Amino acid sequence: MAGPAIILYALLVIGAVVVVWLITRRRRTAELPYLSGGEARRAPVITAARRRALIAVLFAVVVFLVGAIAAVSIPNLLGMPLAVAPLIAGAAGLLLYAATPPRSVEVPDDQPRTAGLARRSWLTVIPGGWLHASVEILVIFVAVIVFCGLTADVDEQGRSRAIRFDAVDQSSTASPYPGWFYGVPALIALAVLVVATIVALQRIGATAAFPHPDDVDADTQWRRASASVVLSLSTGAVLFPLGGISMTAGFAMNNAIIERATPVVWDVIADVLVIMGILSLVLSVVAVTLAALTAFTIGDSVARVEKARR
Repeated sequence: MAGPAIILYALLVIGAVVVVWLITRRRRTAELPYLSGGEARRAPVITAARRRALIAVLFAVVVFLVGAIAAVSIPNLLGMPLAVAPLIAGAAGLLLYAATPPRSVEVPDDQPRTAGLARRSWLTVIPGGWLHASVEILVIFVAVIVFCGLTADVDEQGRSRAIRFDAVDQSSTASPYPGWFYGVPALIALAVLVVATIVALQRIGATAAFPHPDDVDADTQWRRASASVVLSLSTGAVLFPLGGISMTAGFAMNNAIIERATPVVWDVIADVLVIMGILSLVLSVVAVTLAALTAFTIGDSVARVEKARR
């Protein structure tokens, strides 16, 4: 089941990205002959920003596929790559993004370069609402990991990857269950992703501003759009393992529950985990697709405003 599900997930992401690319490419090609002076001045920088963001998304998808293939082809890993591959893939894409040098607007020697005095940091470039949403998803992820770790039992080889229910005259055990065996590596990978996200956002905040006074809005727009790409990719990287861990935990609980002996609350928890897992997997596709869509359209909002003014 894991192999076809992973392939389907990857095909959904790749298909969505291709569709978005075709739509935005056709629209942007039709608009290129009508670039104004401001748009022409910013075009090389905006193009470089789009390329950098898109490469980060694609690189993350490739790293994820490598980890998924390892999980499917090497059974001895017991599915461990699926718990960490999305998080490491997201971190790899964001670190590549941060390491790629940004392009700056060239200013002729006889023209002054201007810049705002407002201080920028990784926090100031985050679009409204993203910070709270990202923190909430992280809290849910950690809560699910800790809950599964605390409720896990050891398997026949002493690894925390099973769940066990006991009754008066019987017991029931199911595995795999995402206990600490999967949870601890996932938390470590999550910490790496958080650091990579902050590094990428800081790179956006520290990039030199557009030197022309008329480009203040454009400068703000490309930073927020680029930050949206970073946060969408990071969110998708968290939602996929959250979905997989939640679904695995819910199915294992249902398999281990002893009918008419295990408290009904465990049935409720199992169903909630399965539903949350499915929702998280769907949202992970949406998040990665949103990252690609935003990467393709960095700078478009400013161009539309300028055309409306003309």
